[in-house]
Amino acid sequence: MFRFPVPDLILKDIYELKPQNLKEMGISLLLLDLDNTLAKYSAVYPSVRLRNWIDGLKKAGIEPFIFSNTRSQRAKGFADALSVGYIDRAGKPKTKLLSETLKKKGARPENTAIVGDQVYTDVLCGVRAGIKTIVVVPINMTANHFHLLRYGAELPFRYEYL
Repeated sequence: MFRFPVPDLILKDIYELKPQNLKEMGISLLLLDLDNTLAKYSAVYPSVRLRNWIDGLKKAGIEPFIFSNTRSQRAKGFADALSVGYIDRAGKPKTKLLSETLKKKGARPENTAIVGDQVYTDVLCGVRAGIKTIVVVPINMTANHFHLLRYGAELPFRYEYL
């Protein structure tokens, strides 16, 4: 069955996502896209602000987990620096590794959310897996001309509920 990739929540950035709001939504596992969601493509290490935000999630009992399509060592580097789990080469919008991750973590879809900057990968993956979806404005809209075109094509889904 086809479902439109309309996010449950649209935010300016991840920092608008407060642990208390996630707890109220029943979220205990938060899957996080890396590139252009948590950090710029060029970032090698997480910022202090990102570290503090991740620590706040952990203190609230929410498990942050990097779930990225990146094909480099960046996901591992960020995960190690933030002391969180990760999967790279996630294959989003396919749901195979997402489903496997939920099973390994003992997490239920209704207690899981995915956060990302792309509708056709992050949001579509979450919608297909039956989890809550949160889209943020990309950190750098001009990083890649292909992504700029994709972001333009995503506008109807981003602004459906604004």
